[in-house]
Amino acid sequence: MLSRVVKNNSARHFSTQVSKAVDVAIVGAGINGMNIAYQLKRRQPDIKIEVYEQAPSLGYGSSGYSTGFLRALYSFDSTMELALDGINAYKNWAEYTGLSKPQASFTHTGALWMLGKTKMENFEMKERLTKFGVNSEVMDADAVESRWPVLQTSPMPSYDSNGEEVEFKGGEFSAVYEEGCGHMDSNACLNDMKKVLDREGIPVHFNTRVEKFDMTDDGSKVTGVTLADGQNVSANSVVNCAGPWFDKLNKPANVTTSTTMLPTRIQVGHKHVEGDFLDLPFVADSWGDSGVYFMPRKQNKQLVFGSIAHRFESEIVDPDDYNQALDPEFKQDYLNCLFHRMPTLPQSGEIHGFSHMYTVNQDDVHPVLGPSDSAEGLWLCHGESGHGFKLAPAVGSLMAQSITGGTKIGGDASETFETNVPVEFMHPDREPLTVKVLTHFA
Repeated sequence: MLSRVVKNNSARHFSTQVSKAVDVAIVGAGINGMNIAYQLKRRQPDIKIEVYEQAPSLGYGSSGYSTGFLRALYSFDSTMELALDGINAYKNWAEYTGLSKPQASFTHTGALWMLGKTKMENFEMKERLTKFGVNSEVMDADAVESRWPVLQTSPMPSYDSNGEEVEFKGGEFSAVYEEGCGHMDSNACLNDMKKVLDREGIPVHFNTRVEKFDMTDDGSKVTGVTLADGQNVSANSVVNCAGPWFDKLNKPANVTTSTTMLPTRIQVGHKHVEGDFLDLPFVADSWGDSGVYFMPRKQNKQLVFGSIAHRFESEIVDPDDYNQALDPEFKQDYLNCLFHRMPTLPQSGEIHGFSHMYTVNQDDVHPVLGPSDSAEGLWLCHGESGHGFKLAPAVGSLMAQSITGGTKIGGDASETFETNVPVEFMHPDREPLTVKVLTHFA
């Protein structure tokens, strides 16, 4: 059941250990945590919210390492709708944030989906995109190579244990080009959201780790949080937006979900490029034995690349202790895929890279969003599986609606930056969604 936030009553009696009282305590100052705070404040201007972040500044978690790519193509209509609601806010960033001169802005690239789908499957996807007002085009090999001459469309070969090439049986090449895709600078967005929260009077406490949830004696309700310095914060609602660190709070409080989420190491690289390579769309390449995405960054003349295949996304890590560099074998695997797809890509120049984390839902690679059935007063927002940045403004709306009992800002959703996706779709205790391939492009 959804619970409306009840304002703190000055006559309420607190334990002598309580240092302060708020309406909503949010754990984590990533892109989702700050959007939830802002969306709550938009509908209840007098609500008292505080955000607690263990890092010394913005951008230390998954949000700060995001490539900031925005797209509509998803396996489920509700996810597509949520993504488009998020993209609407990003494309109208100044209006959404209320900032006259935001640091972040949208860069259009489009997206080429080379996912090994048949022509019929791609036309079905085109129809779904059209239903949501997204223009797209089904392209054959000649059309792709004509529009982007640096690309070649033969399938990436695979080899058996003897080093012999395996015959490709994937059929005829077909791809979907999705218009309207692009990217935002994730750290610029974080900086803008911090300015928004400052303007709205929502404190963000850095170097402030939440040690645990405070619970009633029977463990059925969350009543606030205890900070690492021993301070107790009473709260009517607590939101766990701690990203890869989420279970360090959930587990001790016996908070469970119907799906399993694990911090997963993700590796990203980039290299200097010029000319036609900067005019490429975002490309998702799983045609043959590939498994990479790549996208241009015209502003700094870079080609950014990462993974869409399970072999790149299977290392479970401790979020406080993992290798943050790019592994040599991963770099070589990435480069093999890139040089096959772009034979004229210059081989000279340094390859730079890093590792960060997604909190990957092992069951359906979709986020866990909404009220916890394990403990009253607790809302969960994690398991984004690589979707977190692009969905964040819409996630803020969905979560704020849930916390306030369904409150929306009046008017058309596209104009008020709300979402109509029901919270039940990604509820923490939902039945796992059925997806064919467990990647963050599902």
